[in-house]
Amino acid sequence: MINRFFFPALIISLWMQLYWSNSAANAEESPSLMKTLSSLATLNDFSVDTGVYFTKHNQDKNKILQEILLKYGLTEGVLLDQLSQTRINLMSTKKPISIPNIEVRKINASKYRIRIHNARGDFPLNFSESFHRDWRIYIVPWSVKEETFNSTKNQQILSSYHILKGNEKTQASLKSLKEFLKKRWVTDIELEPPSLTNPYNLFKNIGPNSLDQTIPSTGFISKKFFNTIQNENLPTGVFWETWFAGNITMACNIKNLNKENCERTNSVNWKIIKGINTNVFEWPNDLHWRINAKTNGWWVNSEFLRRTPSLINNEPKLYQLNSNETISFELVMEFWPQRLFYIGGIISIIALLTSLALLLVRYLRSQFKPAIQ
Repeated sequence: MINRFFFPALIISLWMQLYWSNSAANAEESPSLMKTLSSLATLNDFSVDTGVYFTKHNQDKNKILQEILLKYGLTEGVLLDQLSQTRINLMSTKKPISIPNIEVRKINASKYRIRIHNARGDFPLNFSESFHRDWRIYIVPWSVKEETFNSTKNQQILSSYHILKGNEKTQASLKSLKEFLKKRWVTDIELEPPSLTNPYNLFKNIGPNSLDQTIPSTGFISKKFFNTIQNENLPTGVFWETWFAGNITMACNIKNLNKENCERTNSVNWKIIKGINTNVFEWPNDLHWRINAKTNGWWVNSEFLRRTPSLINNEPKLYQLNSNETISFELVMEFWPQRLFYIGGIISIIALLTSLALLLVRYLRSQFKPAIQ
C-alpha cells in the first residue's frame, strides 16, 4: 500500500508584506514569492511549521487577519535580503498560538474529514492543496462513538495491527497507537467497510460470501507529525452530508451595529443561520485565505463553538467538552464544485431510468395491443 501522508496543519506566525523602495523597484524585477519564502527561512524564528501570509494575495481580507493577530503580539519588522538587495516589510506574532491535535483522513481528492482534539482557543488550519476559493470547511455534529481502550473490540483489532509494507517510516507503531488511543488523539481504528454506492462493492457483496463475518481490521494510521495524525479509518460519510448547510454570519448584531468597537472578528457578534440541513454549518469564507504563497488557510474560532446550543434538533451537539476544559469537534473539508458533478450524475441516472421506463411501457403496449379486424 502506498503511503498517502499529507500535512494539513501549520502555525500562522508571520504576516508578510512585500515592499521595495523606488530605486530598487526601478532597478530590478520583483522577486518571486518562493524566493521570498527562502529568504524568510533564514530567520531564527522561522521553522517548518511557520505559516506565511502575503497581503497581495488577500487584499480584501488583510484587515480581518490583522484584527485576529493583534492579540498575539503582532509586531513590525524589516528584512533585507542580501542576495537580491530587496527590502521586505513584515509583521510577525510574538505570543504563541495553541495548536490542537488534529486527526484527518483524505476520503477522495475533493473531500477530507478532520477531527480537532483538545482545542484551547482559536487557531489556524492550513491545507496543503493548491489554493482555490471554492475549498470549503463545514462544521458537522460530533460523531465519535466512545469506545474504552480495554474494550473487547479494541483489543481484538490491536491484536492484529501491523505495519503496512513500505510505511515503516511514517506509520505509527503498536506502542504509539495505544498511546494515541489512551490520549484520544485517535478515535477510530476499525477499517470502514467498502461503500455500497460503488457498483463494484455492491455486486461483490451479493456473492455467496457476502454474509461471512470477518475479523475487524485497521487501516493506515500515521505517526504524529506537528500535532497531526492521518487516520484512514475515519468515516467516509455520504456524499451529500454537507449539502444545503446553514451559514455562520460574521456581521455585528443590530444592537451593536452603530458601535465603533463592533469588530467582525469578535465571535460574540456572530450568528448561526440554519439551512435545510439543520445540523451542518459552513465556516465563513472571510476566514479562508491563501497561505504560504499557494495553499489554503483558515482561521478557526473554537470559542464560537462553545457558545453553540448543547443540542441541535435533539441530536448530539457540534463539540465535545473534555475534562481539561478543552473542546473537540469535527470538520468536513470539501471542494464545492464537486457536488455539481454529483448533481449531473443524478440527473443523468434519472433521465436514463425515465427513458428505459418509457421504452418498457411502449413495448408492453405494443405487445398487448388488440389486433384490428
